[in-house]
Amino acid sequence: MFESSQGHNFIIKADLSTTKSRKVALVTGGARRLGKEIALSLANYGFDIIINYFNTPEALVRKLIETLRKSGVEAKAIKADISDLNQIKKLFSEVKSQFEKLDVLINNAAIFGQIDFFDIKESDFDRFINTNLKSVLFCSQEAVKLMKSNSKPSHIINIASLGAILNWKSAIPYSLAKAGVIKLTELLALRLAPEILVNCIVPGTIEMKEKNEVKLNIKDLKNYPMKRFVNAIDITTLIEYLITKNNYVTGQTFVVDGGRSLI
Repeated sequence: MFESSQGHNFIIKADLSTTKSRKVALVTGGARRLGKEIALSLANYGFDIIINYFNTPEALVRKLIETLRKSGVEAKAIKADISDLNQIKKLFSEVKSQFEKLDVLINNAAIFGQIDFFDIKESDFDRFINTNLKSVLFCSQEAVKLMKSNSKPSHIINIASLGAILNWKSAIPYSLAKAGVIKLTELLALRLAPEILVNCIVPGTIEMKEKNEVKLNIKDLKNYPMKRFVNAIDITTLIEYLITKNNYVTGQTFVVDGGRSLI
């Protein structure tokens, strides 16, 4: 079911008799931008989809759930602030109650912001670390509890950022958190092998087609050897490969930026 901030339920519960044989994927921050495209891609592959969202308007979330269900899969939206450990635990408790298992976790939710070094406050640091790094650790911890009984390898995919590998001096808290995501990917891959494969994707600047999306500066293309920005499909096809074809590669960071980081 879909729970609004007012506590109303909008979306039908999954029919477990028909979903137990299908794989289940959870996408944090899955109601818009890249997370939305990942969810749609996995639904087309036959995954039942759980969307975690927080700030996205509920009308848009409801519309996405309806679209996902048209693919013939079950879909559920769960509102939770994944910077808060208590809400993370409630999120995964709902996943367990609704689907009883989890095969794929996409740690996609994140916030971005630029703050001059001398203006960084403790609250700024905590906000970026909690949302962009702590959430990845504890969502993964809770996810693994639901993955242990799977007969085949399960997958955790973490979405990092070029800020993790380039020196964005105007976004220090953000970049530190995203760099931590890469290191956490390696540590989790070692700890969770061979049952769970953990990989990381570093996207370049993504050109989204959504309404009200900020238009990218065409002048920035000079930094992209491929002469275009990243399209969502550049990311979703890699995720599809990692979780449907791969049962060996783990602990790796895939930079999908058209060569941007080489300059």
